[in-house]
Amino acid sequence: MGYRRIPLSGSEGARAASPGEDGALRLSLYTDLSLRLLLYLGAAEAGAWTTTPAVARTFGVSLNHLQKVARGLTASGYIEARQGRAGGVRLARPPAEVRLGAVVAELEGLGCLTECGRGPCPLAGRCLLKSALDAAERGFIRELDRFTLADVLASPTGAALRALIGRAPDDAGPAPP
Repeated sequence: MGYRRIPLSGSEGARAASPGEDGALRLSLYTDLSLRLLLYLGAAEAGAWTTTPAVARTFGVSLNHLQKVARGLTASGYIEARQGRAGGVRLARPPAEVRLGAVVAELEGLGCLTECGRGPCPLAGRCLLKSALDAAERGFIRELDRFTLADVLASPTGAALRALIGRAPDDAGPAPP
C-alpha cells in the first residue's frame, strides 16, 4: 500500500511516533487530532455538516490546529469541506471504509521511527536495529488496520461521542453488520 505523509507546516510538525517523557511511543498531535475529528464526524449524523469550532469545543483543542487537520484530511479524501454559512466538514466515505492503520500510516509516514540519514552513522546499511524497528512499525500499522472507524464507533466510544455531541443513541443509525 502506498501511504503518504501529510506534514504540518510550522513548529507543530512533531516527529512521527515520538517517545513521550515516560518513554512510551506517542503519535503526533496532528494524527491525534485527525483521529478525533474522524471519530467525531463518524458519530455525527450521517451526511450532516459539522463546524470545526464545534469539534474543537467538544474536545477542548486548538481551533487553529484542528483547521490544519481538516485541510489535510480533505486533501487526503477522508473528509469533505465546504465554506460559507452552511459550510463545515463531514466524512467523505462510510466509517466502515476508514481503516485506522491506513490513516495513521498516511499521517505519520512509514519508516520514520529512526532516521539513519542523520549522522553520518558508521553503521548505515549494516544495522539490524533499523530493520527491527521498521518491522515493529509495520506490525503496529497492521494491528491498527484490523479496526475501522465503524468498529470504534460500535464500542462504548461511539455512545460517549454521541453523548458529547448531543446526538441521542437512537439517532445512531443502523448497527454495523
